[in-house]
This record gives sequence, C-alpha cells and structure tokens, in this order.
Amino acid sequence: MPSPKEIVGEVCRLFAEQRGMDAVERYFAPDYVEHNPEVPDGSLDGFRALLVREGLDEPRGRAFEMTVLNLVAEGPDVAVHLKVSEPDRPPLIIMEIYRVRDGRIVEHWDVMQSMPEKPVNRRHAMA
Repeated sequence: MPSPKEIVGEVCRLFAEQRGMDAVERYFAPDYVEHNPEVPDGSLDGFRALLVREGLDEPRGRAFEMTVLNLVAEGPDVAVHLKVSEPDRPPLIIMEIYRVRDGRIVEHWDVMQSMPEKPVNRRHAMA
C-alpha cells in the first residue's frame, strides 16, 4: 500500500491535471470529512459538488497551473504547500493538511491566500 505522502502526492498530481473526480474516486474515503467552510455539509458529496461548481471535475474545465512547493508527512498526516496560478488572477498560495487512513483520505483542512502584487515583506516570498 502506498504511504500517506505518496497518496497525497498522487492526489495533487491528479488535481493539477484537472482530474479531481478521478482523485476523489481513487483516494477519498466514503466517510471523508472536509473542514473548508465553502464545502456543503463538509462531506464527500459536498466536495464533489464543489469540484463541479469550480470547474475542477474534468480536464478543460478550468485553466490553471498548480505547483507543489512542499510536501511533508508525519504518520497519517500530510501537509502540502501549493501555488496555483490562473489567467487574470493573482497567484493563490494554499496550505493543506490531509489525514490518510487505510490508503484513503479521511479528513482535510486548508487555508488560502492570494499573493499580493506589491508585498511589504520583500525578504521572504510566499512561494
């Protein structure tokens, strides 16, 4: 069985390829818990609905580039630091935490922040 880090890495790859539903079907548990307040019911069905609403459910749904900057694992928990770029939008920096059990993602948290055009902190970049 792949490690939690390998599973989350594969999920990120599938999302970057705009294959979010493939990722969900392969790696998300039926009792998945989503902590993002934008996901209806915090459930797997709500997460699927969000993917459809945001055009992340199939290739060609939305033009973006996603880069994994850091991927760190401790036991069943995996943290991911991502940069997402889309045309006509500032880059988005995302920090995610996944919990993996028995080869399936069972829980997820995230925070997102747009990169400012003119950051005050010029010493340390967000990405």
